[in-house]
Amino acid sequence: MLKLLHTADWHIGKQFGKQFDHEVSKKLARDRVSVIEQIMGRAQQYNVDAVLCAGDLFDEPDPGEQWWRAVCDVFTKCDKAGWNRPVILLPGNHDPLTHGSVFSNQHPFRRDLPDWIHVVDRNDFELELNERAVVYATPCHSTAGDNDLALTLPRRNEGDERIRIGLVHGSTFDMAGYENRFPVSKDAPQKRGLDYLAIGDTHSFRERQ
Repeated sequence: MLKLLHTADWHIGKQFGKQFDHEVSKKLARDRVSVIEQIMGRAQQYNVDAVLCAGDLFDEPDPGEQWWRAVCDVFTKCDKAGWNRPVILLPGNHDPLTHGSVFSNQHPFRRDLPDWIHVVDRNDFELELNERAVVYATPCHSTAGDNDLALTLPRRNEGDERIRIGLVHGSTFDMAGYENRFPVSKDAPQKRGLDYLAIGDTHSFRERQ
């Protein structure tokens, strides 16, 4: 059995503007960080093989040290507690992989991450979880696009019987009146021979008319 925890769209550092008063906005922003601790706690509780973070983990490409440092602190705490299974961080459309972004190799956020954190910083990202399971991923490089990133993942080779997991940021929704950044074809898993496709992006209720 392979157990995965699939999460996305933390939007750490999100500013709520005039939606709430100042103190409530500050609490909501801090609570987003505390949720990461709960996610990692559940991963530990259920002894998952890997945690897949499918994009928009930060609300902007470089959210400021206050926020990326807070995320690092959560992972450092997990590291000291003995966590060592893969956690894969995928840049999404809010926090795309660009020069100077929090996910770029030169950013201090990368330097402070434990070894078991894997950032998807190339288009041909591949990580073997074990001899029978592999993750393929492609990051967002911009805030919007019409390229189906799931269809850029490699096809299953003949004879490859491993569990193949895809990880991209995008939406399968195709509804009038809604913007669809980085559309994901509903048949992408079949076309690429994936056993599971982890996606992020949509985190609101939509009703088809």
